[in-house]
Amino acid sequence: MKIKKITILTILFLALFTGCGDKEKIDEDIVANSSSQQEPIFHLKTAEGKDLKIIVKETGWVFEGYENKVILLNFFGTWCPPCKAEIPHLLNIREKLQKNFEIIAVDVGKRGGGTNTQEELASFIKEFSVTYPIVTGADNPKLFGTVSELNPSGSIPFMLLFNKKGQFVKPYIGMKPEEMLFSDISQTIEMK
Repeated sequence: MKIKKITILTILFLALFTGCGDKEKIDEDIVANSSSQQEPIFHLKTAEGKDLKIIVKETGWVFEGYENKVILLNFFGTWCPPCKAEIPHLLNIREKLQKNFEIIAVDVGKRGGGTNTQEELASFIKEFSVTYPIVTGADNPKLFGTVSELNPSGSIPFMLLFNKKGQFVKPYIGMKPEEMLFSDISQTIEMK
């Protein structure tokens, strides 16, 4: 009986901290949408229909409308249990650091392939009380492909931390403790 409980707890722990994987589908999208541009530009749309442009430059990433903020780029799936479980923690961090910080969540689409509709995303946002922008669109897989070498398993949640200059600081694969994320983001905000 004890071994059974330990086994179940171990499996749950691994699922939460390694994330959801759907590598085959994600990799197919990456290959189909790879780009050879010198400075890739990603045209994204928030679930509310607002445009968001991300430009990848040699000096750093430009998140138009979010200049001079530390950015946590969060690749997630609406079907992914660890992605859903981390939302309250991300909301807590955002609430505490909102003046200097923003989360931009990138929907990777449906588990079996395809994209979520605006209505599906709106329902997800309402259900989980998400207050940070969630982006969707044809450029989402291209964006994921641009950073795929940092996440060879293709697992989600997958997050990237950028400083106020748009320079990459560090990646996170799988769900991470709120305290660790808060500490890393706070230190990044303090960086000159």
